[in-house]
Amino acid sequence: MTEAQIEALDEPENWAGVFDDRTRAVLELADAMCSESQDIGTELNHRLRGHFREVELAELILVVGQANLNNRAGNAAKQLLGDPR
Repeated sequence: MTEAQIEALDEPENWAGVFDDRTRAVLELADAMCSESQDIGTELNHRLRGHFREVELAELILVVGQANLNNRAGNAAKQLLGDPR
């Protein structure tokens, strides 16, 4: 990743100027899966299906889901098992 891409990750409104359509769709999938509503939406669904085969979508879902689980478990572990100070 370039420095500009790394910096743009925090601001979804900047993704269009830095990432191609395919990568933006994956970032939006990750963002949607990790949000409270977890609604992927019809438009994103169509864009993802335009870029990826079904088996690739399944892999993306598993990778994003695993990363989300790891982050949430890590956050809980820090709060419950970390230094109580």
